[in-house]
Amino acid sequence: MHTAAIVSDWGPMERFVEVNVRGTRNVLDAARAGGATRVVHLSSVASWGYEFRHDIGEDAEPRACGVPYVDTKAASESLALGRGAAVVRPGDVYGPGSIPWAVRPLEAMRAGRFRLPGRGEGLITPVYVDDLVDCVVRALAHPAAAGQAFTAWDGHAVTAAEFFGHYARMLGRDGVPNMPLALARAAAAGDELLARLRGRPPTLSRAALMFISRRAAYPNARAREVLGWTPAVSLAEGMRRTEAWFREAGMLS
Repeated sequence: MHTAAIVSDWGPMERFVEVNVRGTRNVLDAARAGGATRVVHLSSVASWGYEFRHDIGEDAEPRACGVPYVDTKAASESLALGRGAAVVRPGDVYGPGSIPWAVRPLEAMRAGRFRLPGRGEGLITPVYVDDLVDCVVRALAHPAAAGQAFTAWDGHAVTAAEFFGHYARMLGRDGVPNMPLALARAAAAGDELLARLRGRPPTLSRAALMFISRRAAYPNARAREVLGWTPAVSLAEGMRRTEAWFREAGMLS
């Protein structure tokens, strides 16, 4: 099971290529040399990009868009499929341990640094971590999974306002602050410029804005039809478990 990757909205393309693409090739080479009969590669729905507003098929070609994470996830997915691996494309993975979709937003909200672009109408495609693990194990074991890609999310897209609103309520707040998308983009561009000058990641990047203002959802029938996978954890239940984990970890009082 190949899960290693740089998962970030910021960084030099060459570093993403080294880890996400060459690293995948190294895993595939080592698996073949060691006689492995199945490799499962963790890709992402990001491999399709975020700039489409029409239905796509699960075999649609990944598309480069100039964002290092997106482009290298697309390239590594194509490499893995070409070598006969099973590919799992997770949606937005939340739950205990999730940095981008649980820990980071909660911490940013507590610090007063979290704003949603527009009215928070961008779409989130959630999958609770336990459901994702179940899909990955099925892709590892099922005889028909080799050379196919499976999209894993619960099939119920929600707005960013609804998704992140769960964290706001955990903190005792009524909702999530927002700001006009044009203003958010301008602020992100300025923060990126400062980040380059100071040699540090930006607090807000334009890629991060794209991740939470997208209008796209993704097909996920194949995991159900081929692997018999059915997500078992609703968003409400997943957030209840996530809140319990936050409290156990001391991140909520």
